[in-house]
Amino acid sequence: MAKENLDTIYIELLVQACQMDSDRIWMQGSLGIDINSKKPYEDSDIVMADLLLESMEKEGTYFIFSCCCGMPDCSGWEKGIEVIHEEDTIVWNLLDHNKTFRFDRKRMESDIEEVIQEAKNYNAYFTDREIRYVGFGYNMNPYE
Repeated sequence: MAKENLDTIYIELLVQACQMDSDRIWMQGSLGIDINSKKPYEDSDIVMADLLLESMEKEGTYFIFSCCCGMPDCSGWEKGIEVIHEEDTIVWNLLDHNKTFRFDRKRMESDIEEVIQEAKNYNAYFTDREIRYVGFGYNMNPYE
C-alpha cells in the first residue's frame, strides 16, 4: 500500500507532577496518541501502554484506550480495537466507533522506541535529583 494512503499516528510521552499531600510529590509519565492530528479518545481516557506494546507484537483485539478508572467500557470502549499486522502496516479497526486506521509500522515502532528512551532519560534525571519518577504505563516497567 502506498504511504500516501496511510493515516498518521504520533505517540508521545507526557510527563506531569503529581501530589497526594505536601510530602508525597512525584513525576509521572503517560502516553498520548494523535491520529491524523486528533485524539481518538476522550480527555478522561488513558492509553494502556502495556496493551499498545503487546499489540505491536501480535494481532488481536485490545483495549488500548480506557477510562481513567481502568474500565474501558466506562468510556464507551466495549469492543476494543482489532489490530491486524500487514507487511509494513498496522491496521486498527476501532470496533466501537466503526473506524479503520492504517499506520506505517516503522513509524509506530520508532515513536515507541523514542518514548521508552525518553522515559529512561527522565528516570535518570529525576533520580539524580532525588525526585521520584514513575514511568508510563500502569502494568509495566519501561526500564526493562
